[in-house]
Amino acid sequence: MTISIVSDTAAPALRQTIAMLRNKGPLVGAMGRRLIHDTSLHVMQWGIGHPNKLGGRRTNYWGRIAQKINPGDCLQVQANSATVTLGGPTMPGLMRAFGDITIFPGTKTAGVKYLAIPARAESYGMRAREFGNLVLFWKGKGRVGGLAEAVTTTRTRKTSKGEKGSEYFRPGLIMYWFAESVTVPQDRSILPSEQEWSESVNAGATDWVNLQLRKIKGGA
Repeated sequence: MTISIVSDTAAPALRQTIAMLRNKGPLVGAMGRRLIHDTSLHVMQWGIGHPNKLGGRRTNYWGRIAQKINPGDCLQVQANSATVTLGGPTMPGLMRAFGDITIFPGTKTAGVKYLAIPARAESYGMRAREFGNLVLFWKGKGRVGGLAEAVTTTRTRKTSKGEKGSEYFRPGLIMYWFAESVTVPQDRSILPSEQEWSESVNAGATDWVNLQLRKIKGGA
């Protein structure tokens, strides 16, 4: 998503002062930087307040997204306007603020048929191959269900030479469920509200104007 910022976005009390500026680029840039700063902080705090439901170790996903919300990656400044871009391939989770998101396998690794959904706290934030002791389990009609801990079982059978035991693995605790897709519901609170964005832009404009006035007074 993109947010366009122009000098008219500022509060009416500032517009008379702003109207005297010939080059509004530095002003709208300051407004955009403030919006980006406040959005990054909001996303980081949102992540802290929303741990994973299984109670497993945290992956700091939202903290990493918050770091990507920075002026270098998100802000473009023109002569009289600025554009803030959020979301996209590097931070797709932000788009949950505006609608449901459906996740499919194979977006990062080609050929993957299923998403591995953690079934227990200890599997959250872990790749299945990191365990090294998982086996497939199946659900009805020959469909693969997911991955479970391998439990060693001894099977005894009678032969002409007596009883003979053999070991095999059977599924134990389920660690991951397999899914062909997962839909994550919308949550507008991931990002600041329109009102909060407006307040950020106005705060940025106010701080910038006050700074210029202090410079003028200091040089007088």
